[in-house]
Amino acid sequence: MSVLGPVTPSGRCPTSASGPDPSPEVEVAVLGPVEIRGAARPFCRSSAQELVVYLAFHRQGVRNDAWATALWADRSVAPSTLHSTASVARRALGHARSGVDHLPREGRRLRLGDTVGTDVERFARAAAHPDPARWMEALGLVRGRAFDGLSLADWAVLDGTQAQVESMVVGTALRGAEHFLRQGRGEEAEWMIRRALQVSPYDERLYRTLLRAADAVGNRVGLRAAMAELLLVAADGGPSWRGTKTGYAGEDAPSLLHPRTLTLFHELAYGTIPAARGDPSRL
Repeated sequence: MSVLGPVTPSGRCPTSASGPDPSPEVEVAVLGPVEIRGAARPFCRSSAQELVVYLAFHRQGVRNDAWATALWADRSVAPSTLHSTASVARRALGHARSGVDHLPREGRRLRLGDTVGTDVERFARAAAHPDPARWMEALGLVRGRAFDGLSLADWAVLDGTQAQVESMVVGTALRGAEHFLRQGRGEEAEWMIRRALQVSPYDERLYRTLLRAADAVGNRVGLRAAMAELLLVAADGGPSWRGTKTGYAGEDAPSLLHPRTLTLFHELAYGTIPAARGDPSRL
């Protein structure tokens, strides 16, 4: 099993020794601001781009009435609008090398061709590999919050797609970070956790691992900074930890976090266990 060296100063994932996965002709990238890579021309209508994103996560194909309801859940859309939206999407995607459309014409049902893939599929293939280098490769695909930039993306929340993507990214980061922490390699662990926090910034498990990563490299400032960051997130931007004698500002701060997080922080920062208090985290 190969392992990666230190994370580069740029924050990029080092190149894996494993060979790259075969790339689709067109890739729908949603692990950050949405991009459609390899399309024949720019999308002149945002709804056409959003249709392609929706179809990329419903590979079995979707009837016109179904995708219309998914994209415009709050209003009825004229058949002419549906037809023109699909036509714009088809023209923008263009033809595959075989000559067929990336978005074939199939009557009242739309389905992307197999020539169109997603960065989520690429992430899943790398995350399933036994080599931790591939897990870092997967997390290197993360550029920000999933599905960022879409205005018609309620479907991703309602049908569970966004939750599944976030869960996959977080699970990969936690597994990878645990692997590197067992080796005493806190820098790699922190890099992985930071990637996952871009996708799921309210997951307290990630912050607990971030605390452990800072401790693994003896970064006391980083340990306290991670706790301050978590409290700021937990308070929705309200007053945060300020480095007081107890480590917290105000009586309500500890109640924002799960007791496991408080216990871990006190053990790492002070070598003590705090008195039991607080409610389970809402994060």
